[in-house]
Amino acid sequence: MTQATAGMRPHGLTRFSTAGLPGAHRIQLWEEHNARALVGLEARTLSGAVLEASELNLILPRLQLAQVTGTPHIVERSARQIAEYPAESVVAYFALEGEGFFYHRDGCEILQPGQAILYDADQPFLRGFSHGLKELALKVPRRTFSELTGRSGLNRPQVFGFRGAGSGSQPGSAEALAQVLGRALSGRSTDWDQLETSVLDLLARLLGADGGPAGHLAAAQAYIDAHLADPQLSAGRIAAAAGISDRQLSRVFAEAGSSVPGAILDARLQAARRQLKSPDAARLKLGDLSAALGFASQAHFSRSYKEKFGLSPLQDRKATS
Repeated sequence: MTQATAGMRPHGLTRFSTAGLPGAHRIQLWEEHNARALVGLEARTLSGAVLEASELNLILPRLQLAQVTGTPHIVERSARQIAEYPAESVVAYFALEGEGFFYHRDGCEILQPGQAILYDADQPFLRGFSHGLKELALKVPRRTFSELTGRSGLNRPQVFGFRGAGSGSQPGSAEALAQVLGRALSGRSTDWDQLETSVLDLLARLLGADGGPAGHLAAAQAYIDAHLADPQLSAGRIAAAAGISDRQLSRVFAEAGSSVPGAILDARLQAARRQLKSPDAARLKLGDLSAALGFASQAHFSRSYKEKFGLSPLQDRKATS
């Protein structure tokens, strides 16, 4: 990428940024990158400001994922762009920060943080972010989408919430999907085949099609990750969030080589280790950390941590320092 800040990250992630590029060339390079890595768009800033934007991309065999941040600007997918860069895909945008508008041929949608929109990428649209944006994007080939849902495409955009209450036909599908995408783009996913299966199953459940075990597993794991601090986190609540019975939940985890209690404990320990290796680790009190992650006691936390990682929490923190 000419002059762009681009580099490989763990697990095949790549980053593009306009930072450090000549102001006059930023929009052109931003457009060229998006045409290669996601969807071809025409961009312009508000009041002639210089564009500050970055994109973290993950390209899988069937799916393309991205996390996008940027200062206020407008993007358009025009008929010319569609002809020059056909996508043959549907795209979902998950708004994390910043309100935005989405004009399409049948009207306009206003997206708030916590809302997502799914749209056919080969239909014209215009998007604007007057206060900047941070979002996740998911691009699904139209053929894969059709196999998944039985639909040939989308005549109108679909808007759904992905924070808090469940959306779609099954509780928690949208929230779980956003969390799976976020984990993948943070470098926390290593099994890309499993990731694709989980994403597609969650999307199917969200749109009312039949989701398979991978989608149930991803939904359950997302609920666990969001409720680590709750010492009363139980299989019954996780199963309800995933839209299946307790017995089905146990079977889903067993097929993945785990168990519900084991998955909860592992998620808590992994979260603890990330915090102990963070820049603020020296100020963390182990008692506070164990309580914040739902452990019954500090002793249980320390014992489980050493069994998992071979070091006590204190030893691991010192090794990091």
